[in-house]
Amino acid sequence: MDDTRLTLVLDGEEVICDILFTHYSEEFEKNYVVFQFTDRDEISAAVFVETDGGEGYFEDVQTDEEWELLDELLEAFLGDLEAEDDDAQDEDDDI
Repeated sequence: MDDTRLTLVLDGEEVICDILFTHYSEEFEKNYVVFQFTDRDEISAAVFVETDGGEGYFEDVQTDEEWELLDELLEAFLGDLEAEDDDAQDEDDDI
């Protein structure tokens, strides 16, 4: 099993997604998974509800406050990726 990918069923079709990051919010007491669809340039998120035995299922994000939190986390995540890319480019320029 690939821990960096997940498969969702949307409108009866299986869709593969890359997991960008996960986050537990103490404020909302929920686990979130932020992911990008592999077949299109779209990022989304869901609440992961763990069941007995380590399995689980996804629920929709419910409130605007939750989406605001996830938007802030995504912006920070993407900013970190951009900084890493810049650092790698700087190292390449030094060679």
